[in-house]
Amino acid sequence: MGYEGTPRIGKKSILLLLLGITLMIPLLAAFDLNKAIRSLRVIGLIPVILSFISIHLGVFFYNTGWYELLERRAPFKDVFLIGWTSLFINLLIPAGSTTGEVARTYFITKKSKISLGQALSTIVAHRVVMIVPFIVSIVLGMSYLVSLTGLEHNTLITIIVSIIMLAISFYLIYKLSMEESRLLSLIEFFERKLGRDFIKLKEIVIEYSKAFRNLMRKRRELAISLICAFLNWIFDMLPIFIYFYALGYWIDPLMGILIYSVSIIMVLIPIGIPGNTGIREWVMTGLLSAMGFNRGDALAITLVSSTITVFLNELVFGFIAYLLVLRGIHR
Repeated sequence: MGYEGTPRIGKKSILLLLLGITLMIPLLAAFDLNKAIRSLRVIGLIPVILSFISIHLGVFFYNTGWYELLERRAPFKDVFLIGWTSLFINLLIPAGSTTGEVARTYFITKKSKISLGQALSTIVAHRVVMIVPFIVSIVLGMSYLVSLTGLEHNTLITIIVSIIMLAISFYLIYKLSMEESRLLSLIEFFERKLGRDFIKLKEIVIEYSKAFRNLMRKRRELAISLICAFLNWIFDMLPIFIYFYALGYWIDPLMGILIYSVSIIMVLIPIGIPGNTGIREWVMTGLLSAMGFNRGDALAITLVSSTITVFLNELVFGFIAYLLVLRGIHR
């Protein structure tokens, strides 16, 4: 599947997805599958439905934050469907979420009168805003891990450095976006090396930087987008607490944040397998077991929260949104 300038979803993605599913087979054998099945029965259907609603509310607020940065210049229905489509593409073509952002940029320019540079500025601004609750999540989660295990000095330094590097990388993106002269200098460097003129690219960069600077002065839109980012974070994390509660556990909020942080990191790392299926389940089940949960409950919570509520949910609804967006463009 694919359409002109969008990342293509082909046989390779499907084969890698099947590889990820295959990696789950030894996981089911290594952990207590019978106990996991009993735990899934204890959880029941209602918590799954509530968790699905929570995930969809999270996606709603995720797209509302982008909608505000777009200053409502595109219909919310289109923004919502394009947002779902980007999640779907990120799921099947894992590359640190860049593929989904390429799709977002392409589709929003096709579905509205927003130019490429302007669209790109809203998406970069949205990513910068969304990183705030993510960093908060990592800091809180790792602080709980430190208090729980008493990490070695070197390990703690590594974690702190990683968080700082993440924050610095997004700050540099912000600074480069605010000053097109640096971006233009970089383009001119490649022009000299390759012996080519990137006139069109320079025009897009100038337009992008101007739009980004203008957007950074929109305090109201930025504030609403930041609120939406935190609401997305809360509703995205809520299913973890729902499933633990359904099994009779009342977990420390910081433990839930830690589990959520690990699951997000496992999705973002571009290993190559769609959704990092299989690998993510191994890591999550191992983490829960290390925290003291029995192996059956650990496997059950991983399967219902990570595989069903997140992966299959995004796969099905994202695919539907993808088809609707493509059909809208064909018209």
